[in-house]
Amino acid sequence: MNICILLAAAQIGGPFPLLCTPYTETGAVDYPTLAKETKFVADCGVNGIIWPAADDALRLLSPEEERRGWETMADTLDGSGIWFTPCCPGTNTADTLRRVRQAEEIAAKHPKLQMAMLIRMANDSKNDADHERHYTAIAAEAKHPVIIQTYNGSSPIPSTKLLIELAKRYPQTYGWYKVEGSEHAVNERMAKLVAAQPVVKTVFTGWGGRDWLYQYRRIGTRGVITQRPMYADLIAKIWKALEAGDPLADELFAKFMYLRNLDNTLPAPNMRGWNIYVFHKRGIFPNMLTRTSKKQKDGRWPVTDVQLSKGMQDEVEARMRYALGE
Repeated sequence: MNICILLAAAQIGGPFPLLCTPYTETGAVDYPTLAKETKFVADCGVNGIIWPAADDALRLLSPEEERRGWETMADTLDGSGIWFTPCCPGTNTADTLRRVRQAEEIAAKHPKLQMAMLIRMANDSKNDADHERHYTAIAAEAKHPVIIQTYNGSSPIPSTKLLIELAKRYPQTYGWYKVEGSEHAVNERMAKLVAAQPVVKTVFTGWGGRDWLYQYRRIGTRGVITQRPMYADLIAKIWKALEAGDPLADELFAKFMYLRNLDNTLPAPNMRGWNIYVFHKRGIFPNMLTRTSKKQKDGRWPVTDVQLSKGMQDEVEARMRYALGE
């Protein structure tokens, strides 16, 4: 990692939304709309942008679609100062390294691009020894900073001891952590990582930002990674208010939670459903199409048009008017 990347990487923090994936009527990824979404989120004032998301399209994309999507984002963000952040998980280390190499190739074509990567443990990792081998292999390949996400739903959570050791051993690669896991134990792990500064550079709030204010003010997190790109402007305002010590942060966060809590009111599969309805209403997505989980024999992905009842639409729009002024 060169000195310019290293100096910039020390400042990684703030809001990093994960994008939703738009599709065309043929089931193809809608790359022009992905570029439009990227620009919308960037113009909102966030610090970084991540794609693809595990709860959106990660398992539904081919390597070629991932590559082209990343190139679309990189073209849009080149020279912007916003962190282009490919999500590079894998079922195993080899699968992860394939994504890391692909991301590095794209970064090499965009010299003005700031890039970090979001990487979870390999799905087949069973313990800290497996996690250590996984991240040691990544450190040998990665030329850019890696944000480690500590939860993947299938592997044990890495110990804080290992995470701190990785940051010490590979300071150019590790030291940025999105901390998730089982309920209150998250706060304890966050506090241990924050106490390890400056070896640990940044601890991000996860879980959709639900405990963002508490973890920022009482523990010392320095950013949020959330699957709520449709509210990127509100998220950026919360961050700026927190950094300024402005009590308006509480009111803005209440509005954010009013939107986020739609998850508990209306059915929304992962990041789809009413989430893309918001993007559609805000003029970013031209449709509400989503891929289904099985590819057809001819290699095409069938798509369905998300349907919301009139009552569901009215509820989403009422909350948008209150929280977003729309």
